[in-house]
Amino acid sequence: MKPAFLAGLVAASMACTKSKPVQLAPLPPDKPVAAEPVKPKPEPAQPKEDPVPKGPIEVKLPATTVTVKLVTPGKGKRAALRYGAPTGGKQKVEIAMDFSSTTSQGGNSQEQSVPTIVLVGDAETKAVDKEGKADYTLTVTGTDARDVKDAKGAVPAAKFKLALESLMGLTVAGTVGANGTGGDVTMRIEKPTELSIGALELIRLTLPTWPALPSEPISVGAKWQATTVTKLADRLDVTQVTDYEVVAQKGKTWTIKGTTKVTGTDQELDGGKISAISGSGKSEITVADGTLYPTFKSSVETKFSATDPKPKDPKDVEKIDFRITIGAAVTPKP
Repeated sequence: MKPAFLAGLVAASMACTKSKPVQLAPLPPDKPVAAEPVKPKPEPAQPKEDPVPKGPIEVKLPATTVTVKLVTPGKGKRAALRYGAPTGGKQKVEIAMDFSSTTSQGGNSQEQSVPTIVLVGDAETKAVDKEGKADYTLTVTGTDARDVKDAKGAVPAAKFKLALESLMGLTVAGTVGANGTGGDVTMRIEKPTELSIGALELIRLTLPTWPALPSEPISVGAKWQATTVTKLADRLDVTQVTDYEVVAQKGKTWTIKGTTKVTGTDQELDGGKISAISGSGKSEITVADGTLYPTFKSSVETKFSATDPKPKDPKDVEKIDFRITIGAAVTPKP
């Protein structure tokens, strides 16, 4: 038993390197049997499928539910910590994303990972309301793929570069509140190629969101907790609780560190029972007042087990353990 959830997840992550299987003709019989010749009936002409999508492609990422609770405001002079840029503000940014998964069963394990996916683009703040919520658009102007050091089961970066090049001109549009809570995100590419759909699926799985900030004024030493209810790969219900702390402040620049804990209730998914959901992660954030994107790095590992809820033989319960790691690094450029 291998839940379709994981199979679909790994397939999606490897989509841009897949090739069509080769169809082999059946072997002839050892002793041909004599038969009356039969004239084959003409087959109706089949229209050829065009692998290139016609027209623009849009992929929507639904907003996640985030709640923020201030634990302590810190000591000293307090100030509001906010994301944001004025209407018309522009910022060049690089977003690097990592994805890997490990499957373990009966003492055997298999790891699969993709090269680091890199998008470089120009972000623009289209509008800002009175509450500080910004409408933004990131337009991709460059792409790259980088080999991950010591990664097992990784596909060479060279195979990914061509697929990622199909995302040139991709726009990522959405809204983000002054405290980092975001709305739905729409990814759109006007002139896709046959590789664009698989590449977009990779971005959908790994695109990072803004770290959440408290609404109250704070200072160095401030601590808060952000709880995010989300779906891993749009399928598995998980809760991420991140504890943040301001470790330094210099002028308008704040340095924050975070630790994340992942939990989830037992659930059924694609014919399998998912249990033992757990995980952890770390993040480092530098927020500069007056900018849309902060500088930050994050990595979260989620683990869970899958078993058949109704095995044919109760003594023969098949169990598979999974580990999925998603990382991101966002770097504003001069």
